[in-house]
Amino acid sequence: MAWAKSYLPDKTEFDMQSGDFSKLEIRDSGHPSGLHYFFDTKANHLVTDFVLEKRPQVSTLCQITLIKKGDEYSPRLRLWKRDTSKRGKKAFEHVASADEITTIIKATVDTDSCYEQFWRLIDFVQAFKGVTMPDNSFRVINTDSAKLAEQLQGQDRETVLHAVQAFIGDSPLTQADINIMTNRKRQIDRFDLLLNDPTYFERERKELQKPDRKLPGIEAVWQNFFEQNSWIFGYGLSLVACERLDGDAKLEQITAGQNIFTGAGKRSDAVMRSKGFISSLVFCEIKTHTTDLVEGEAYRSGVYPASKELAGAVAQVQKTVAKALRLMNANIHQFYDDDGTPTDIQVSSIRAKQVVVIGNLTELSAAGRINPEKTSSFELFRNAIHDVEIITFDELFERARFIVEDV
Repeated sequence: MAWAKSYLPDKTEFDMQSGDFSKLEIRDSGHPSGLHYFFDTKANHLVTDFVLEKRPQVSTLCQITLIKKGDEYSPRLRLWKRDTSKRGKKAFEHVASADEITTIIKATVDTDSCYEQFWRLIDFVQAFKGVTMPDNSFRVINTDSAKLAEQLQGQDRETVLHAVQAFIGDSPLTQADINIMTNRKRQIDRFDLLLNDPTYFERERKELQKPDRKLPGIEAVWQNFFEQNSWIFGYGLSLVACERLDGDAKLEQITAGQNIFTGAGKRSDAVMRSKGFISSLVFCEIKTHTTDLVEGEAYRSGVYPASKELAGAVAQVQKTVAKALRLMNANIHQFYDDDGTPTDIQVSSIRAKQVVVIGNLTELSAAGRINPEKTSSFELFRNAIHDVEIITFDELFERARFIVEDV
């Protein structure tokens, strides 16, 4: 871009290691071409290049130009290497003889050492509001699958469903089945982003903010996500399938005072029941993925006590269950409609299951390596709590992903 120095500030790079993605927005470059770029509102300059990796001699960058189409923007990407030993935007040059190898060198930009940053950048661009990616997608499939796909192309939905059903056997397959699985795979991707992408998490948090109200807490984001995806608990908390306590009722319930059993009081983040002729109650306390699992400082050499939040969450769910079960006057509790009609829901109040979802196991590591003292301290604590299952957000994610991807 020969006009870059005239229209853009000298500093037009975004360091992916230290930069804040939440501060980026789209702005016009000011050039007659109408090109747009991301703008760093914190550093107050346009961003033309994202630094994927910095090395003493060479940096790897991805230049992103946004082409405005109506109210949306279409991205154009260019990977290149910058010579960090020279001032300015000097592309790294390698002198070689004029042969076939020279052509290969000129055509290659190696991203092996920074591929994670590259895909992190792609995820950010895909999720950014107003940016549209190409609709067409590509998949590698075998010859037989390719022939089948070619034959089914252009056919109506019912024909495709019958063909797939014939392929998988006698099991009935409906459009609803496909919709459920497609949505659950999409929600697993969303779970991954909430867990690992702070920018995406903050965007969802802001979407929950109501007019004239303060920004909701981190727990509210997870509560909203699990309310929309209660099936994750059914697969993720035990080998016994769980579901909402009563049909379309919310996961979060009031369990003491005016409550689900007698008829405002103590809240539980999720009240569920196992599936079966007689169900068992499941109470769940949901914290956040950033909540500490153990204290930052050792109590004694190699001994890390459970964090105040973890110990408090365990005590909270235990107290909630104790209060709730005192309101049930029998070992087997029958649920009734508002008009007194008995429902088909019967729950056992004997040893109700108690669960705390909290934190992330990555807290117990440093620079990608596990801290054995912190890890053993945490495992000893949660294994000693017999009545409460303690599961981290990343463990819940992996269990749910296993079920969806292994179906």
